[in-house]
Amino acid sequence: VPAFPAGSTWDILLNKGDAPGNIRQVTSNNIQAIDIDLFDTDKATIADLKATKQVICYFSAGTKEGWRPDAGSFKDGDVGKNMDDWPDEAWLNVKSENVRNIMKLRIKKAAESGCTAVDPDNVDGFVSDGGQDGFGYDKSAYVDYVKFLAQEANAQNLAMGLKNAVDIIPDVVSVVQFAVNEQCHEYAGECAKYKPFTAQNKAVFNIEY
Repeated sequence: VPAFPAGSTWDILLNKGDAPGNIRQVTSNNIQAIDIDLFDTDKATIADLKATKQVICYFSAGTKEGWRPDAGSFKDGDVGKNMDDWPDEAWLNVKSENVRNIMKLRIKKAAESGCTAVDPDNVDGFVSDGGQDGFGYDKSAYVDYVKFLAQEANAQNLAMGLKNAVDIIPDVVSVVQFAVNEQCHEYAGECAKYKPFTAQNKAVFNIEY
């Protein structure tokens, strides 16, 4: 499984509709990894990027995005509460066998597309009182889900990152290869929670908006 050592440099480009030429133009050869959308990036672009860097492929593992080509595969019982501020996106039932089978196919697509790693988003539906996913699941459900995703990714020789979900870092740091964090500098003490990653020489990629 590919490694992402602590201190690795990266960039992220997830704007829907970005043309392959735009991705190449804004992506410096000086960075070691690039995070791009699994569905919106074609194999040729991934191959081009992979010539000089590790390619991390983003998909949402914890929500249904209505515009994705496989959105029709989710069943009624798979879908929970709508996400705040995202009207066409809803939390998924991470214990659902059907949801997990869909994620297996997404991970397989990442491998077949030539990705080096996957960045499964929205694995923190336990956050807030009673859970924000609509199913009331606690952290243990998401620890199990992240471990499932990591096992599937590693079986395809893909590295996997933990996206946010800082409260489960101690439970899953050993099974993922890097972390992707959004805005830990905005919240006091949150960045320090990533020390278990750097202590194991695993990269922590940060996004500040």
